Amino acid sequence: MTRSREIETNILATENKATLTDAVLKKPEQRVLNLSELGVPEVPELGVSRFRHKIAPVWEHRHEGCIEIGICLRGDLTQLNNRAIYRIMPGDIFVNRPEETHCLTTHPHGAILNWLQLRAPRANRPYLSLKAREAHEIWSRLYSLPCHLSAKNDAVKNAFAHLFKYYDQPSGHFRTACLNNACVALLIGVIESSAHKTSAAHSTRIDQIVRAMRENPERKVSIDALAHEAGMSPSLFNRQFKALAGLPASHFQISCRLEKAKILLVSTDMPITRLAFDLGFCASHHFSSHFKRTYGVTPHEWRNQNRKPN
Repeated sequence: MTRSREIETNILATENKATLTDAVLKKPEQRVLNLSELGVPEVPELGVSRFRHKIAPVWEHRHEGCIEIGICLRGDLTQLNNRAIYRIMPGDIFVNRPEETHCLTTHPHGAILNWLQLRAPRANRPYLSLKAREAHEIWSRLYSLPCHLSAKNDAVKNAFAHLFKYYDQPSGHFRTACLNNACVALLIGVIESSAHKTSAAHSTRIDQIVRAMRENPERKVSIDALAHEAGMSPSLFNRQFKALAGLPASHFQISCRLEKAKILLVSTDMPITRLAFDLGFCASHHFSSHFKRTYGVTPHEWRNQNRKPN
């Protein structure tokens, strides 16, 4: 059995192939490593994905018995988690619990992300060289995290880089110790990224704004007006809103408009141009580009694929 599986996709085997550099051609589209074969059974998969061309969206799925942790290094990703949409920007972290169905709905050209799967601690078994109580505390904290976080520093990104570095070193006890320590550093970095708190009063006000945006996504509002409504400065409002909703207010409103568009496309015969303007988009092509980036198909294709025959 090989220590890892590396998946390399043929890249643009077209007439311009000669213009690609050797460095690009040597890098795999996706590298997936099994750390359980190296003395770290808690991590069955460690991966890096580089999207050099358009890839079909992955179906919604779950990782039984594992928490999935990832960080976006480049690009603008959209994740669906239990039917909620999250825009994942560079530096953002995503956490998917074992029971949560999820998928990335977009794979834009040039995007790069690191990810790993982490098994749950088992009774009377070693866990990343931690004591049982320490392992249980870390797992409990990870399990309570929201599915979208903004990294406060480079700790998580650096920990992923160290994992790949140590994997490629000669085998031995020292490498196993380094891999375990890097895993623990990564998990602590993820947990600490959620350390910022939102006051109860601010949370209630923002919850009200979130509900209003979901109910009437076409309403045109400015960040200043929303901040005034919440009783905060614009900068504080932006931070608190993203902490609670997972997206900046402007991106969240777009995601709400797109969700409503999905319903209207299937339930009405409204022309797409009219639908776009009614939902607050400045132009139909602006709406179509957002829709395709999020769901992987055009509004017209969505209507045709999901409308029930008469």
